[in-house]
Amino acid sequence: MKKKVLACVLACAMLILGMGYAYWTDSLQIDTSVTTGELEVKFVDLALYGQYAGTDNEKTWAIIDGVGSPGYVDNYFFDRGNENNANGLYNIIATPAKLNEYKNRVEGYTKTEFNAWLDDPIKLDVTVGPYGTNTDSSSTIKIDLKKMYPGYAQVFQSDIVNIGTVAAKLSDIKITGIDVPNDYMKDIIGVSLRVLREYAETPAGPTQDHVNVFSTAALLPTDYFTLGGVDFIRLSALEELDLGAVIDENGELLYVLPDKNRMDVYLGIAMDPDMEGNYTSGISSDPSDVSDYWTENQTGVRFSLNFLWDQFNVGNPTGGTHNHLE
Repeated sequence: MKKKVLACVLACAMLILGMGYAYWTDSLQIDTSVTTGELEVKFVDLALYGQYAGTDNEKTWAIIDGVGSPGYVDNYFFDRGNENNANGLYNIIATPAKLNEYKNRVEGYTKTEFNAWLDDPIKLDVTVGPYGTNTDSSSTIKIDLKKMYPGYAQVFQSDIVNIGTVAAKLSDIKITGIDVPNDYMKDIIGVSLRVLREYAETPAGPTQDHVNVFSTAALLPTDYFTLGGVDFIRLSALEELDLGAVIDENGELLYVLPDKNRMDVYLGIAMDPDMEGNYTSGISSDPSDVSDYWTENQTGVRFSLNFLWDQFNVGNPTGGTHNHLE
């Protein structure tokens, strides 16, 4: 009898214990998914100078070679035919026919050679302005000039596009890797660089078009020489310039799609005519005592121009006094 009573008491105790765990429960949950964007700026549409009409083609020559009269080929000499984008219009610097025509023009006068190409190109995966998915793009342009001579100048052109997801800010332009056989060559070789921001349409409306991205107006007369109305900065002066300090804040940004803005780049390379004989023997009617040994038949002149980009919000905001949430 005592055993039955004990079993009943134990069963009741277990029932009460179970009822103590019968509260309702609920929960809230936040599921988070994160992807990262990309900062990706590319060169496209590399060409010999002057293949487009417009306000940005301000000079009348593409190459100054001194052949015949007036001694240059005009800025519409080279073209890339009538191919549409599907046939690779923007992927050649000029038609083979025009390159051969120029070769015939200088035959017997000079054996100067030139070439330019996008290094390790890849096709765009988006359309930016006229540049579709068959357009080559690259982070590097290669230019090769051989057998230049005093008084020779040539200009190349390219576009810069933003195919990333973050607006890009041009923070600096640096010249690096200057390698010359002697200081005479560093002084006699000059570079002209123009960068224009164009076709800018932002969500807030149109912005100023064809903006010069930087200015070198503060150059000293000894820092450059002028050929064909263009100022060419000597390599010796260019390596001392801080182009980042003179970049215009109105033209430094490349926005993201659907904005179609881009930057035009015009790069000229020239050799000082040096009739005064500062780096060569000058002209025969008034020769200098400088030996041509330092500038004739020289090889190994190399340099790189580097465009350095940050995301548009670099340094803004600058931060605060705490590194945690309160």
